[in-house]
Amino acid sequence: MNIRFVSRVIVCGLVLAFIGQAGGDQSAQLHSQRVFKVGVIATLTGSGFTLGRDTVAALQIAEEQIEADAISQHGGYRFKFFVRDNQHDPSKALEAIQDLDKRGVQIIIGPQTSSAVNMIKPYADAHNILVISQGSTASSLSIAGDNIFRLCPDDRLEADAIVALMKHDGIQHIVPLWRNDAGNNGLHDSVQAKFQALGGGYTVAAGFQYEPTTTDFTAATSSIASQIKSLQDGGAQASTIAVYLAAFDEVVDVFHSAQTNSDPNATTLRSPRHWYGSDGVALSAALTGDANAAAFAERRLPKSNLRTPRFAAE
Repeated sequence: MNIRFVSRVIVCGLVLAFIGQAGGDQSAQLHSQRVFKVGVIATLTGSGFTLGRDTVAALQIAEEQIEADAISQHGGYRFKFFVRDNQHDPSKALEAIQDLDKRGVQIIIGPQTSSAVNMIKPYADAHNILVISQGSTASSLSIAGDNIFRLCPDDRLEADAIVALMKHDGIQHIVPLWRNDAGNNGLHDSVQAKFQALGGGYTVAAGFQYEPTTTDFTAATSSIASQIKSLQDGGAQASTIAVYLAAFDEVVDVFHSAQTNSDPNATTLRSPRHWYGSDGVALSAALTGDANAAAFAERRLPKSNLRTPRFAAE
C-alpha cells in the first residue's frame, strides 16, 4: 500500500507539472485526452535490479488507477511511459536521458543511484528536465535550485539512524566495507563522522573501499578480518566490534567470501558478529534469493533489528 500511495503522488505531481508548463485553461486540457510523456530510468538488470523493477511495477499500478479516476471525473488523460534500463551503469543513464530528451520527455523518474544521478545532473539542468530520483541518497547532491528532486532522505539522516542503532547495541568500534561510488562513499563518510562524533571510546577503522567492478572479494574480507583481529588484540571486546557494509547486490559475493576466505584471520568474520547494512542492501532480492548469503546475514542480525525492523533497512 505504501508503494501504491507514493506512486500515485508522483504521477499526480507529474500531471500538475505538465499542466503548469502548458498553461492556458486547465479544464480544457484535462478534457483533451492529452498524453503525458514520462521517462523512467531504472536498473532492471544487473546489481540493484530490485528497486528498479519495483519502481516500474508501482508506476504501472499508479497509471491504471489515475487514468481510471481521470476518466470518471473529467474525461481522462493518459500517460506514456518511456522505460529505459540503465543496467546500474551511470554512463547508460546519461545515454538514456539524452534519448528521452529527443523524444520530448521533460520529466523523468529515476535513476535510483547517486552515481547515475550525478552523471545526468549537468544534462538535466542544462536542458531543463525535471528528474525525480527514488533512491539517490548522496548528500553531495543536495543542491538547492537544481532540477533534481529525491524521495529518499540523504545519507546524513540514514547515518543518524544507523549510528543510533549501533550505539543502542553496544557497538564501540566499526570496520567499514564500502563500494567506491557517489552514494556509498557518502554513506561511509556520514556514518564515520556521526560515529566519531559520539566521542571517546568510539572508533572507526580504516576499513576497505572496493571498486564497482570487483567480483573477487578475497582481498576485501581479508583486510576487514585483519582489522577486526587488530582491534581485539588491542583489547576491544568482540561484542563491541561491527562491520558496516555500504553496498548493492554484490553483498552476496561479500558474504560468500566471508564464509570461505582461507585467511587465518577470517575466522573473525565467521564467528557471531554484527554486520550493519545500508539502504542498497536492504530488501535486496539477490540477497534473499541466495540461501547461503541469506543465512549468513540472518545469523549476524543484531537483536534490536529483530525488534525494530524499520531500522533493518538503514
